[in-house]
Amino acid sequence: MGKKNRKVRAAAPAPPEAKARPRFPWWAAWGACLLWSGWVLTGYYGRFWFGFGSLPELLSPSQYFGSLLSVLPSHLFNLSAAALFLFACFAPGRLLLRLGGFSFRSLLEEVVFSAGAGFGLLSVLMLALGLAGWVYPWAVAAVLAAGLAAGVLDLWKNRPAFPPAQPEPLGPLDRAAALLLFLALALGLAGAMSPEIFYDALIYHLAVPNYYVVEHGITKMPFNAFSNLPLTHGMIYMAALSVGGTPLAKLVNFASYALTAAAALAFGARFLSRRAGVWGAMIFASAFHSLVAAWSSGTEMPLALFTALALHSVVARGLSGEKRWFVLAGVFCGLSMGVKYTGLFTAAACGAALLYYSRTDLKGAAKELLWFSAAASFFIIPWLAKNWLHTANPFHPMLNGLFPPNEGSAPEKLKLFVQESRQMGQLSLRDWFTAPWRETMGMVGNSELFSPLFLAFLPVLFLLTPAAGPAQAGLWIFFLSLWLTWSVSSTMVRFLIPAYPAAGLLMGWAFFSRGHEGLKLALKITALLVCFTALYWTALVFHGQGRWQPVAGKMTADEYLFDTRPSYPGSHYSGIKYVNENLPPSSKTLVVGDGRTLYFKRRFMAGTAFDRNPLVEFARTSADGAALYARLRAEGITHLLVNAAEGARLQREYGLFDFDARSLAVFRDFWNSHVRELYAYEEMRDGRPANRVSVLELAPSLAPGERAPRNLVADIAAAEGAR
Repeated sequence: MGKKNRKVRAAAPAPPEAKARPRFPWWAAWGACLLWSGWVLTGYYGRFWFGFGSLPELLSPSQYFGSLLSVLPSHLFNLSAAALFLFACFAPGRLLLRLGGFSFRSLLEEVVFSAGAGFGLLSVLMLALGLAGWVYPWAVAAVLAAGLAAGVLDLWKNRPAFPPAQPEPLGPLDRAAALLLFLALALGLAGAMSPEIFYDALIYHLAVPNYYVVEHGITKMPFNAFSNLPLTHGMIYMAALSVGGTPLAKLVNFASYALTAAAALAFGARFLSRRAGVWGAMIFASAFHSLVAAWSSGTEMPLALFTALALHSVVARGLSGEKRWFVLAGVFCGLSMGVKYTGLFTAAACGAALLYYSRTDLKGAAKELLWFSAAASFFIIPWLAKNWLHTANPFHPMLNGLFPPNEGSAPEKLKLFVQESRQMGQLSLRDWFTAPWRETMGMVGNSELFSPLFLAFLPVLFLLTPAAGPAQAGLWIFFLSLWLTWSVSSTMVRFLIPAYPAAGLLMGWAFFSRGHEGLKLALKITALLVCFTALYWTALVFHGQGRWQPVAGKMTADEYLFDTRPSYPGSHYSGIKYVNENLPPSSKTLVVGDGRTLYFKRRFMAGTAFDRNPLVEFARTSADGAALYARLRAEGITHLLVNAAEGARLQREYGLFDFDARSLAVFRDFWNSHVRELYAYEEMRDGRPANRVSVLELAPSLAPGERAPRNLVADIAAAEGAR
């Protein structure tokens, strides 16, 4: 068989920077940078100065390596499975891009684009598989194997070939930045190999795909509003859950983080400089919220990856003039919107960049936007159609005031969900203007330890750099569009993660632009110190949550998940483990007092804090306890899993058990006549009971003289209702 090298189209190098003198005198640049950056950093570290007293404890090797050998085989197996899974995405993704006529300048650039395209292809195939009701391990494995075979065959026939490159040498500080990047990736990987305890993943990001795995297809998930959000990332997770379980799904999320850092490197090497790419990737990867998202399976990292690829595509379109690049940007924008509605911000940023690049040909830009929109629509319209069929609202759980409420939805609670997501009330000009300071200083919820580099450096970069070339201007427009659209929609800094790579690249470009070398040396040293402290604080969280213990073999994943931990309230994993191991496959468990369902392997039903409570709704429509029992059995419910501590917390904060007097009486009657306890786990803390998790069987009737267990649910509802 003849071997053909793919023809590579040599692209013109990025335009050199202007050799003119700096636009501002040294005293103005030094003065403004020192005053502004010093003010920001002083304020930040005045609030978040932890010191480094815990560093010896964190770096003590004995705690990590004593029992590591016992879990090393399982880690190697999971990493090997993740590598195979990723290659099964990369290979067909590369084939699609080659057929689309795309060529790349480096292996790294080809890898990140092929992996991103492969993720998109897999999400479409899994959506089709789910709608067909074929979500079985063998079917998912067959899809992955088919894509792998086609991609490998094409890879063999069309081996990579790239224009010769002259690597730009790295200086001492650049190598330090590369070391911090490596440490960030290592810490993120360690977190990704720990059990999943991220609340949103347990209730939504992984839990909904897991529901489809348990049901063997995409079907309506009642009483879970999150199941109606776009789930492009969920389809990728669903494939991973089907063939490798939660460990593989977590590693796929980590891979999105690593690929986003690689995309920043590739962008820098192509459009700015290799050194700028190293710094941009390091600033993104070492940010506290990036690292936490790297080990928490959610939307942030898949969205960041697709956004970084959209940015790369639109700048390639601007510099090369090849319109196919903007169509590819539309593909990645559609995938971004399919991950999260805020992916619309990515599309807006791409549109703004196109208008800049096509400012002399707006008619041609309008035609490109049509193709861009068509490519993007292909990936978002299926999710809107699914929502329309399930809820009569294509944007559910958003825009509920424009559509009638659907069964299971609680309009007032959904308003609370939207408010919690936005973390902002009626936005005033003053609030908007001061938000960057308040977010950086941790004065806004969930913004603690947000990187101060963005506020400290970005506003003064214009003092340090020459006039922006086409690549730099496109990067600025893209970043500012992302930040602006985010800033008027939310104060949740986690939602800004897709803009981190662009911000890091802007700083990297500024560090290596001409002029003010002494000042830039000081800024680079400062950036290294800030990123090091972010790594240190993230390591403290990793250690404080005990994530290192199952990773190092100090305890099993089951032992870790059994009890309550920081950011993991009221664990009910003990009950799920009992259900999985002791109940028959035909069973179906109603979860009471909790909405987290990721680890179920048997059929289940559960409500969230932002939906109607299924148990309360069934009690309201039942005449008495016997009727409630009949209603539950008609739903297929055979057992209950009750989490008392989490139920009490959700009752206090969200009114989870909103019984009225009649429905509560019906529920008590049902409990006293039809509930039998099979299993209970008492969690102790400081010698005192902290939680009780129980699994209960529904019985047609109790035996003569048999007493029902204590009704903790009714006690919680009555006690909180009386307050």
